Amino acid sequence: MRYAIYFCPAPASALGALGRDWLGGEAAPNGIPGIPLQRWNELLADVRRYGWHATVRSPFTLSPDAGYDELRRVVNVVAQSYAPTTVPLRLSRLGGFLALRPVSDRAAISAMAAACTEAIEGLRAPLVEPEFQRRVRGLDAIETHYLQRYGYPYVFERYRFHMTLSAPATVEEEHALQRWLALRAAAIPVARVDALSICAERAAGAPFEVLERMPLRKASAA
Repeated sequence: MRYAIYFCPAPASALGALGRDWLGGEAAPNGIPGIPLQRWNELLADVRRYGWHATVRSPFTLSPDAGYDELRRVVNVVAQSYAPTTVPLRLSRLGGFLALRPVSDRAAISAMAAACTEAIEGLRAPLVEPEFQRRVRGLDAIETHYLQRYGYPYVFERYRFHMTLSAPATVEEEHALQRWLALRAAAIPVARVDALSICAERAAGAPFEVLERMPLRKASAA
C-alpha cells in the first residue's frame, strides 16, 4: 500500500464540483468536442487514478516498523500548525500538461508542504533502486539529491502547488481541453485550502482514495 498527502477540495465546493464534472460527470459520457472518447479517456487515465487533488506530499510506502496511526499523528500535527488559506487559481501549463495553478506565489502552502515532507520522512520506506533509476532520468543535480534524500524530486524550492487536469496532449487536443475548461475554471475565484487528506493506493495501479480529511487549524501561541 502507498499513501499520499493531498489537498482535496471539499466535495461541496465549486472546485470540488469542477473536478467531478471533469473526471467523471458532465464531460465523461462522450468526451469533449475535438477529442474522441477513447483518446479523452487516455488523457485522463492517470488523473482519474490519482484523484482530484494538489499534492502536498507525494506517494510513499511506510517503513515496516511504522503504522497508519503514526502517519495520522504526524499529519495531524502539521495540519494543526497551519491556518486555512485561499488560493486564486488559473488554467495554466506545467511541464507539458494542463493544470490549475496559483495566480501568485503561495508561500504558506509551500511551507506546509515542506513541513509535511520533513514530518513523514521518519516513517517512509526508502525508494528502491529500480524505482530511483526510473525516476532520476531528466532531473538536475538538486532534484536528484531530493529524490535520493526524500524519495521525490519536487520538494522545498522545487515544489509547485498545482491540480493536474490531463496527461500531455497535442496542440490541437490542448486547445480543445482549454475551450471546455476556460469558462468553468474562470468561474472559480479561489481554492480554499482548509484540510490535508491522507489518501491511499491499496494495490499497485489501484485508484487513490481518501482515507481521512484533517482540517487545518492554527496552532496556539506558546
